[in-house]
Amino acid sequence: MKTTDVKNIKISKKYSNALLETAQASNKTEKIYNDLVFIVETINTNKQFADFLLSPIISAEDKKEVIMKVFSVHIEKITLDFLYLLSEHNRLNILNEILNQFSGSYNELNNIVKPVIISAVELNNEQKNKIVEKLQSKLYKKISPEYLIDSEIIGGLIIEIGDKTIDCSLKTKFENMKKQLTKGNRYGSN
Repeated sequence: MKTTDVKNIKISKKYSNALLETAQASNKTEKIYNDLVFIVETINTNKQFADFLLSPIISAEDKKEVIMKVFSVHIEKITLDFLYLLSEHNRLNILNEILNQFSGSYNELNNIVKPVIISAVELNNEQKNKIVEKLQSKLYKKISPEYLIDSEIIGGLIIEIGDKTIDCSLKTKFENMKKQLTKGNRYGSN
């Protein structure tokens, strides 16, 4: 269910903003955010279900009936009505992008940063906690990290926060050292 052209991003933002306003007015922002995550994960992990929802042959009414059967006991009525709206306007194909937009707004409202922390080996809980504490003290925000492993960085860490990257990997340090050595010695002579 991935569509990422500019037009769909703009449309997704409008739908996301409308849902966010409704969620805030009903004091259910966190629940609706969790609903969207659940819905997108459910759809993305079931190809037949995704194909059914995106099929131009199947009527909006049939889609709404299945959406109700699958999700009604698990999600808020506001979220269910939102899915119906998307179905009626043939916009279920932009649900992933709506979640991305909603997630960004939700995190901003709740002062949450979601850095990606890349290490060469699996970090233990103590290391993870120290990194989170350090980031929280520097950024004054709640940290909800995603941890990845990339053995090619050799050692150290790479931390990606939004469009910023903090690269403390040994691979980068070695590459920088190599560049300096190929320029000549550190005093400027070749």
